[in-house]
Amino acid sequence: MVRKMMSGYRATVSGHCDYCEWEALSTSYTEMVKMYQDHLRAEHPKAWMRS
Repeated sequence: MVRKMMSGYRATVSGHCDYCEWEALSTSYTEMVKMYQDHLRAEHPKAWMRS
């Protein structure tokens, strides 16, 4: 799951995994989606196949 937050002048995007405790921050939505997909593919391949 990905969430966009505004903090002052800089937007940050946070992501977390529904299957484990993985969390990440990024300044780009595109980068966050790639990070999340890479995590799913490596750690939860069955969930990645469904997404």
